[in-house]
Amino acid sequence: MDERAHRLIDRIYAAALDIEAWQGVVEEISSLFGGSPVLLGFLLPFDSSLGRQFSVGLREGYRETYFEYLLNHTPWSTRFMQPFRERFGDMSEVLSHVRLDETGLYTEWMKPQGLAPIWPAGHTLVDTMGEPVGGFTIFRGDLDEPFSEEEFALIDPFVPHLRRALHTHLEIQGAQRVRTALAEAMNLMPTGLLLLDERRRVVLKNRGLDRILDLDDGLRLDRNGPSAEDARENAQLQSLIADAMDAKAGTGSVTTGFLAVSRPSGKKSFAVMVAPLLDEGTSVVRDAAVAIFVADPAAGRLHDPEVLGAVYSLTHSEAELVRLLAQGLTLEEAAEARGVSMNTARSHLKHAFAKTGTSRQGELVRLMISGVGSMGEE
Repeated sequence: MDERAHRLIDRIYAAALDIEAWQGVVEEISSLFGGSPVLLGFLLPFDSSLGRQFSVGLREGYRETYFEYLLNHTPWSTRFMQPFRERFGDMSEVLSHVRLDETGLYTEWMKPQGLAPIWPAGHTLVDTMGEPVGGFTIFRGDLDEPFSEEEFALIDPFVPHLRRALHTHLEIQGAQRVRTALAEAMNLMPTGLLLLDERRRVVLKNRGLDRILDLDDGLRLDRNGPSAEDARENAQLQSLIADAMDAKAGTGSVTTGFLAVSRPSGKKSFAVMVAPLLDEGTSVVRDAAVAIFVADPAAGRLHDPEVLGAVYSLTHSEAELVRLLAQGLTLEEAAEARGVSMNTARSHLKHAFAKTGTSRQGELVRLMISGVGSMGEE
């Protein structure tokens, strides 16, 4: 393999990571065809851009209108792209019944650029489902000869590399779009959410957590992960994270941990929940190992009784009890704060279990911290 071939392969795989690198691929393919003009066009939305195109040897203003002329001035359709999915080939194979020099494609688009009245050569790019998403078109200059089998034999070995690079790029872009959508959804949550990988590095965090961290009031996040200002609470937090990591690795029991992180300001403690992420088969963020939820009772949004009542059909008294429990109070402390007897508190708790589909106080608190029970007005 000569230096030119190595350079083309390098540029092809660079395009898998950066769409702008396709311009270099176009230039190398032009070189293989003796400097012939080349156009690479994507027919479908690609990298959030419709009809993204790269070219060499075409005049300014013409590149963007090629597909318009091809579709409106010839009988071209996507079915004609099928024969060129596995190779480069001469478009006269499918359009031999049409006189190119009598079409608007030639008279209005090719001829003004000094291109020969010879059907271009092309190669169809397909997605992972085999559907065409675009392709290369190679033109002849006014004095050039028709394309030869030797030229196609020279370029065809690169077809598998082009396909692999495109599929890799589509997969990367798809993953990035999913992560972006996930981040947007996470940002709708008033509860802070932090996803860590197995080395405690941040995978994703939402605006709710940013608001809590910006308070600088007992909870921090640095390159070593989250930490609590209080030494005893921090030791407990790190232990919960370690337990979740062990559960993720399959070396520990699957548990969800809870912690109240006190605040130097004297405001109500942050309610923290730490849970392992175990379902790798459906995860859209496969490197995330642990989820940490942080709720701020002082923000005025946490566990609004009206929200709880609307979502879970809780009475006001039941919702108030659940709200206090989610803030870290024991049942006895919540009963005292509400000014009711323990029997009444137990009755409210029993009804809350039934209405929320939970059976233990820990389950109920987890639901309130991580679920829709934490929603409210911003």
